[in-house]
Amino acid sequence: MFEVIIPVKNRREIKQCVESLINPENVSDRVYNDSLERVIICDGGSSDRPCILALQELQKRDNVEVLSYPSPQFNKSRLINQGILHSHGEYLLISDADIIWNAATLTALLDRVKVQEKAIACVQNVKESNPHAEVLRRDRYTYKIEIENNIPSVKIVREENKNSENRPGCGLICTRKSTLMTLGGYKEIFQGWGWEDRDLLMRGELLGFEICWTGKVIHLSHSDKVRNQNNDCSIMTTSIMTTRNLNIIASIHSLQKSAIGDLGKYTISK
Repeated sequence: MFEVIIPVKNRREIKQCVESLINPENVSDRVYNDSLERVIICDGGSSDRPCILALQELQKRDNVEVLSYPSPQFNKSRLINQGILHSHGEYLLISDADIIWNAATLTALLDRVKVQEKAIACVQNVKESNPHAEVLRRDRYTYKIEIENNIPSVKIVREENKNSENRPGCGLICTRKSTLMTLGGYKEIFQGWGWEDRDLLMRGELLGFEICWTGKVIHLSHSDKVRNQNNDCSIMTTSIMTTRNLNIIASIHSLQKSAIGDLGKYTISK
């Protein structure tokens, strides 16, 4: 059995995302459906009426739970951490609110982490619903870990072999709940859009977990303006590439202190 955690704030696409998880296309039998225990939606305080109506409708489903954590800012990491703490499943899938899933990818991700205990499985290809989306024109960054004399070092590099049609889904992951607990969940230091996903994978790799890639999904394209819309004015008027770059710097500085996330500051109920 597995559970899905979705952070959201003012994203009306959430209904399409959840529908694709509960009733994915091309399901030939009930093996997948019977393994999905619950979708946990962590709402950061949505005020957009279509989003609120979508959440109210989804809450009526037996296998969907909407949790409310209102905050002036949209802290994606904090919302995911709350979902992790609230979850009971052995396996967890982390999704954005604007992803359309399919049975083949969901099954491939689950199969990988079931057979390999220390794995974090990520979506290999994310296809934009709009082939001219802004995100496809943006420089992307990743990290490289090098080990010399048993001492690891991390380098931030431009992503090689950038594909004009697809990009990796670094934040769309499936793993054991125990893995996320070992990593301390997500770090909540990030402001605005970007890098909380790479930060988790980087820390996971440093702590001995294998990062593997499989499957493909569709991202419901939107403008860059939407990515920072739920933050304060100073962040809303800052380019998302600037917030992403500042988050990269914050991630590296934080890593020098600890590779463990921020779950430890919460009381974990038994």
